[in-house]
Amino acid sequence: MDKFMDNPWFVRIVAMALALLLFLSIQDLGNKSEGSRPNGMESNEVETITAVPLEKYYDSENLVVTGMPDTIEVTIEGQRRFVEATKRQRDFTVYVDLSDLSIGNHRVPILYKDFSEKLKVKVEPVYVEVSIQEKVTQEFPVEPEFNNNILAEGFEAEQPIVEPNRVRITGGKETLEKISYVKASIDAKGLIEETIKRDTKVTVLDRDLNKLDVFVDPEYVTVTVPVNNPRKTVPIKIKQVGSPPDGTVIKRMEGDIEEVMIFGWTDNLQSVNEIEVEVDVSEVTKDVELDVPIKRPEGINKITPERVKVKIVTDKAKNAETNLSEVPIESKGLADSLDVEFLSPVDGAVSIKVVGNKDELKKAQEGDFEVFMNMQGLRVGDHEVNLEVKGPKDIKWELSTEKAKVRLKEKGTV
Repeated sequence: MDKFMDNPWFVRIVAMALALLLFLSIQDLGNKSEGSRPNGMESNEVETITAVPLEKYYDSENLVVTGMPDTIEVTIEGQRRFVEATKRQRDFTVYVDLSDLSIGNHRVPILYKDFSEKLKVKVEPVYVEVSIQEKVTQEFPVEPEFNNNILAEGFEAEQPIVEPNRVRITGGKETLEKISYVKASIDAKGLIEETIKRDTKVTVLDRDLNKLDVFVDPEYVTVTVPVNNPRKTVPIKIKQVGSPPDGTVIKRMEGDIEEVMIFGWTDNLQSVNEIEVEVDVSEVTKDVELDVPIKRPEGINKITPERVKVKIVTDKAKNAETNLSEVPIESKGLADSLDVEFLSPVDGAVSIKVVGNKDELKKAQEGDFEVFMNMQGLRVGDHEVNLEVKGPKDIKWELSTEKAKVRLKEKGTV
C-alpha cells in the first residue's frame, strides 16, 4: 500500500477526482440559485397597466349604453420578457359583451383576450354596472348663458346670439327625458368692453344641474354677445366759483363747446340732463382763457370731450360808496319772558357804509341788509353784544358800530 500511495500517478488521479468533484458541486449550486423557481422559470414580475381602453360590443345603431368606464387597470404577472413585451405592444383587448342582453340595467363581467398564456391577468374592476337603453335622437334649442358681472362699468350686454341655435342630441330614451337645460356658457377673462364672439361647448343638464351622458351634434356652437356703452348728449353749464380780487368784475364766461357726450348705464344717463362746469375766478384779474376739466357725474363712466376752454371777460370795477342810515338792529334768540332796552345805540339802529360797483349799489337797498345780535342764553342784566350782518354778495359794507349795549329785564318790569 505504501508503494502504491507513493506512486506519482496515484496522487495525480486523486487530485483529478477532487477537482472534478469540486466543479460539479459549484455547478449544482449555480443551477439551484438560477432555477429554484418551478419548471425552471425566470423570476416573475408584476406590472399594472393603467388607462386601458374598455371596449363594448353591442348594437350601437339602436341602443345606447351608459355607466361603463372608458378605461380600466390591468395587472399582469409573469416572466420579465413577456411582461415587458405585453406592456410595450399593448396588443391585447379588454371588453364587455352586451350583444345578448336586453334593455335595462345589468351587472356584467369585464373580459379580456390576446394575452400570452405565460401571464397571469387581473382586471380592475372585475364587474361593471351598465344601463342599456333604446337609442333616441331629438332636437333641442340652445340657451346662451353670459355673466353680466364681467362687463366693465357702464357697459351693457344685449341678448346673446347662438349659431346654430338648435342641436341634435342622441342618447338613451330615459336619459333624454331627463334633459332640462341645453346651455352654451360663454367664458371670458377680464372686464369686457366690446362685443365678444366665442365657440362654446354645449352642455346638457338635468333639473338638478347634473351633466348627462349624451352625444350632441354639433358639439360646439358660436355665441355672440353684443356689448355697448350707452351714450347721451347733454349741454354744459358754466358756473362761477368764488369772487375775483378787488377791482375786477367778471362780465361773462363762455365755453368753446356747448355740449358733451356722456357714457354709462341707461338708468344713470336718464338722470343727467346737463353737466355743470365749475370755474374758479378767485385769481382772475384780466381777460383769460382757462382749460377746465369736466367732472363726471356719479354713475357716468366716460365723458367726451373731457375738458372745455372757458373764455373769461373781465372789467375794472368802478366802485362807489353810499350810506344806509337807521337800519334797525334785530334780536335773535331772546327768551320770550325778556324785554330788551338799547343803551347804545339808544335808538336801536345803525348806519351802514356800502362800497361796491355802481350797478350793484343801485340794486342794494336798506331792506337787503339784516343787522342782528344773538341773544341766545342771555339773562336779565346789562350786556355788550356783537352785531352781525347779512347782505348782498359782491358788496362790501361797514357798520357805524360793531357792538351794541343792551339791558335785559323781565317783561312788565319798569
